[in-house]
Amino acid sequence: MAHNRVPSGMTPELFNSIQRILQGYQGGGDMSDLMRHVSTQDPAMLDALMNAVSQSNEQNQVDLTTFDYASLRVKRGSFWVIQLTHMGFGDPRTGRVFDNQFSGSLPMFQIIVYDERGSYRVAEGTEKPGLPSSDFVLKAMQKAVANPIPPLRPELPEFLLVARKLGQHLPTLRPFLDSLPAPFTWRLETPEEEEEVANGVHAKNVAGVNKGIREAENEKERGNRAFVSKDRTKAVEHYTKAIDWLHDAAAQKPTDVELVKIKAVEAVCLSNRAATWLLPGDGQDAQKALEDADMAIEEDCEYAKAYYRKAKALMLLSRDSEAIDALTSALVKPNFAAEKGLNDVLVEAYGGFPDDADGLRSFCLDKFKNEDGDTRARHIVEFRRRAEEQLKKVVGPDASIDSL
Repeated sequence: MAHNRVPSGMTPELFNSIQRILQGYQGGGDMSDLMRHVSTQDPAMLDALMNAVSQSNEQNQVDLTTFDYASLRVKRGSFWVIQLTHMGFGDPRTGRVFDNQFSGSLPMFQIIVYDERGSYRVAEGTEKPGLPSSDFVLKAMQKAVANPIPPLRPELPEFLLVARKLGQHLPTLRPFLDSLPAPFTWRLETPEEEEEVANGVHAKNVAGVNKGIREAENEKERGNRAFVSKDRTKAVEHYTKAIDWLHDAAAQKPTDVELVKIKAVEAVCLSNRAATWLLPGDGQDAQKALEDADMAIEEDCEYAKAYYRKAKALMLLSRDSEAIDALTSALVKPNFAAEKGLNDVLVEAYGGFPDDADGLRSFCLDKFKNEDGDTRARHIVEFRRRAEEQLKKVVGPDASIDSL
């Protein structure tokens, strides 16, 4: 039996983990397609991969301060670029990273060094929000040379282009770069080159946003078909893929109009996934439904079905009072006031209208008249109309809430 040769700088465990995960991947897409394939693999296999990566990193660590950079060969015709890339916004208190800016947030950055083949030699993200220090940039450059991401090996390019955004770090980078042996050369990116790169990135972002939204819509429709068939597993899978595509689109600098579209579609997908978790039978999970509904509301607070699914999830969790709070907070919105589904579930959350005259009078007094009663739904017009309709049906045609 033939055995694949383990690339230099990579442990057999890491190589085998990668081989297993890539098995079955149908190529032809871009890196986001490959990463999406990886995300669908067995969690145990992914854990094995991460452990193998950690083991490989530990085995291949070098001391960057004592490494003999001058002893490395210069690869003829090799061209490297070192770039500063924006990676989102971080919360200085918690360290959490988000796609969009928020109050008190700071931008997060990554230093990337890649070669003429597009292979990343280093992709070092800052641990704290804010611009990276000069020492951090220098260390990333040294790692690209002496300790690159496997299976790339230590070597030097014939030419290195330093992004203009890193120009402030040149006093720290210059002594190291000038010490490297000929024929290695380097220089700072020109304004024209910077603009060309920006235009290329912009075009790629536009294509990426369009692709993300298009693929998300396709996955959403597949999820809808699975939901109609009551196939919870398939529906959740497709809605999740749709949400992942939307996250890809949001990360590629969409316009304000596109971002509104992304958020609206994501709210629908999250709400639909919540509905899927609420389907009766094995696998029903009201807590996951509640989490998805809350995220849907966060993405689009004007999407009525998200409030409906939140209320249904809370009721399944025997938290009817919280369901009433959620519903009444939605029904005070003018565009939701006549929403049938929200009003239906509000009546349900209150246990329905009593069928006997005394019980109904007591209900209406508590909800609409008494100063110390439950005032939460008191100003919900449709809820009051329905209560009064029930009052006329049970007590008599002349009965009204005001006359109680």
